[in-house]
Amino acid sequence: MPKIVDHEARRRDFIAAAYEIIMEEGLANTTVRAVAKKAGYTTGALVHYFKDKDELIREVLDYFGKEVRQRMRSAQREQTGRAALRETLFESLPTDARSASSWRVWLALWYHSETSPEMREEERRRYREWIGRLARMINEAKELGELPASVDARAEARALVALVDGLGVQYLMSGGRMSAAEMVGMLDRYLDRLFA
Repeated sequence: MPKIVDHEARRRDFIAAAYEIIMEEGLANTTVRAVAKKAGYTTGALVHYFKDKDELIREVLDYFGKEVRQRMRSAQREQTGRAALRETLFESLPTDARSASSWRVWLALWYHSETSPEMREEERRRYREWIGRLARMINEAKELGELPASVDARAEARALVALVDGLGVQYLMSGGRMSAAEMVGMLDRYLDRLFA
């Protein structure tokens, strides 16, 4: 009788193993072989599911990014204007252990994108999506009269992404010297000025 394989479960095993190795060893030390071993399979089994390390990393980002994107979409469904924008930005910050881990994977993508054209394009795609999401929310705030019509939504979205990136990196690099509350306070000060 042939063995029945749950292919989705096996893919998730490889993704979880890759995530753990990236967290423990860093992306540069994450190899296909190490991921396969951590997942309890052979390298041959892994390459059946992922053509290369870049594809596996993209899948890791997608898998752990789904949770954050769902929370962001929820914020947009439940709120409008400034409140939705603030909640979406808050969800993007590394305010707990899980989101901080996702940030470390994101930073690994930044590093890896320097040498990989495919990963560079993936990084750009994600930024286009992120900036577009924020610009739409800023435009909504303009339509609601919370912001003047003269506000350049795309420019403000890019500034907010730069702020979130800077806060996230500083938080991770601070070794606990910056608190999540301080990070959120800086975000709120920016929004207070924008919406003044």
